[in-house]
Amino acid sequence: MIPWLILTAVLVGPACWVIGHRTARIQVIPIGAILAQDQTAIAAQDVAEFWQIVDGLHLDHPDDPRSNT
Repeated sequence: MIPWLILTAVLVGPACWVIGHRTARIQVIPIGAILAQDQTAIAAQDVAEFWQIVDGLHLDHPDDPRSNT
């Protein structure tokens, strides 16, 4: 009797494991920003760094949106 219980447990356990994992609902929850938001933030940072460098040169740049001319 005991060997049959052990054999049953050994065979049913992995079968239930496989069935449970094949039928599990997987939810993908994004954490943080999506790719487009990351690229926008990086581009904005690059533009800000560019204008910071231009300001350090003390030049009037015609494309500077902050220029008064």
